[in-house]
Amino acid sequence: MMEIEQLLVQSLQLLGLGMGAVFIILILLIGLITLVSRIVPEETSPTLTATPSPARPAVNNDHIAAISAAIQQYRKNRKP
Repeated sequence: MMEIEQLLVQSLQLLGLGMGAVFIILILLIGLITLVSRIVPEETSPTLTATPSPARPAVNNDHIAAISAAIQQYRKNRKP
């Protein structure tokens, strides 16, 4: 049977090995991301060009009068 001191030493070795492996993998990942960001050019945003806006439809006074009359009729007939 192993003594407690041997178990503690072995657990600390495993702890160091695991944390070291994670640390090394993270450092390699950061290096890889930095390298890729230098190799691949950034996307440029598309330049906005002034496009002519579509022509507004002509105002039809008959339509405005009909809509206004309908609104007034609705307000007059609705129940308070």
